[in-house]
Amino acid sequence: MLEYLIAPYSVKNFLRQNWTRQAVHIPASDRHKFAHLFSWEQLNHLLNFHQLDDSKLFFSLDGQALTEGSRRDWHSHFRQGATLVINGIDENIPALASLAKELCHEIGHPVQTNLYCSPAQQRGFSSHYDSHDVMILQIEGEKEWFIFPDTFKFPTSETRSPDHLPPDQPPYLQCVMRQGDCLYIPRGHWHYAIAGEIPSLHLTIGINCFVGMNWLQWLSSELQNQPIWRQNLPLSLDGNEQDREHHLKELQQSLIEYLQQPDLIQKYLSNLQTEIQPVAPFSLPAQLGFNIFDQGLETEFILLKSQRIEIAIITTEDSQEECYQVTVGSKQITITGLPLSVIKKLFQQSSFSILDMADWSPDLDLELEVIPLLTHLVTEGILLVKS
Repeated sequence: MLEYLIAPYSVKNFLRQNWTRQAVHIPASDRHKFAHLFSWEQLNHLLNFHQLDDSKLFFSLDGQALTEGSRRDWHSHFRQGATLVINGIDENIPALASLAKELCHEIGHPVQTNLYCSPAQQRGFSSHYDSHDVMILQIEGEKEWFIFPDTFKFPTSETRSPDHLPPDQPPYLQCVMRQGDCLYIPRGHWHYAIAGEIPSLHLTIGINCFVGMNWLQWLSSELQNQPIWRQNLPLSLDGNEQDREHHLKELQQSLIEYLQQPDLIQKYLSNLQTEIQPVAPFSLPAQLGFNIFDQGLETEFILLKSQRIEIAIITTEDSQEECYQVTVGSKQITITGLPLSVIKKLFQQSSFSILDMADWSPDLDLELEVIPLLTHLVTEGILLVKS
């Protein structure tokens, strides 16, 4: 997905020269590159027929947020030249939801997509920086961007401060975004934009990267399971701090020993994977156990690409057969009686049919092995039935 977004620019050059370092404007070789993602028609449909949450929709004029009020007020805001912002628009548009899920799965960091609609020759925001990396996709119209260096390295939402001021120097990148163009801006880099001669419609993909502080926060939550970390610090009577000092040294040693666990980092990496796993989509009524095999042996099943998959051999006391524990996203299932080669194929295909499974292993028992397993995977939301 990253390769698609920044094409024809190479991912290798992007990671080496730009990621977290420097903004880059990537002109489109195909002006209709992002046309399938969003349009004026879809925006009108959202505004006319959907009740968007107040926390998602707002207007901004020269850096000042306007009270959105009723829909009647929206017309007034547009006439004033305000920019419309819809946060988390990927939750409303399937194509954007798919893009966000695929990109999140590919890069291993949470992703959110926002929409910006600006009247011609208007500036919705004053110079500012974001506490996340952004990729801007120009859908319609034109917009001129001005990008400046950072003045505070790697800001987070917790470290934002009114004391941070934009640099007093010319922009290091000034460019006009046209339909199909992509623009990357590292977090912390100051920027603002002005719409061109016609109204502008663009999407901003915000990449909320995990940072070292997230690991510390996870460690803190894990340490709460140990009594010593929940224990009171000793009282400080008569100004005597020796007991507190001794207790803190014990905590220090406990932390050192905890950090030396050989599987600690792997445990946290697994936790990160769990955090970015998308909620499995609904596939009704199949997930309720009905009409799963309407197409008979030609029934096709779909495995979501954005799910993490791990297969491990396990042993159980009550079974003489090899068992396999399969982790799909945040779900775990145990499979017995099937060859490992079939299980691997089952979770490597983007889609397959029952006939495909028969080709993989002609000895499979349809009634005793295939149907019960597929039923279980569908009702668990691991597989979707292709309509």
